[in-house]
Amino acid sequence: FRPDLALSRLELAELLLDHYPDEKAEAIEHLDFAIKEFREMKMQPSLERALRRKDILKA
Repeated sequence: FRPDLALSRLELAELLLDHYPDEKAEAIEHLDFAIKEFREMKMQPSLERALRRKDILKA
């Protein structure tokens, strides 16, 4: 259940970033949550995917 929740939050963040740019703040909250969870669960591929999205926002 926990991995699914983290993946869902990542996908929601991606959806918001790609289609609803005005919702950037909410997307960042979802990304931060997912990144924390992926780190704790050692879900490296998903963590890297989330971190790439976060890096794009910083650029």
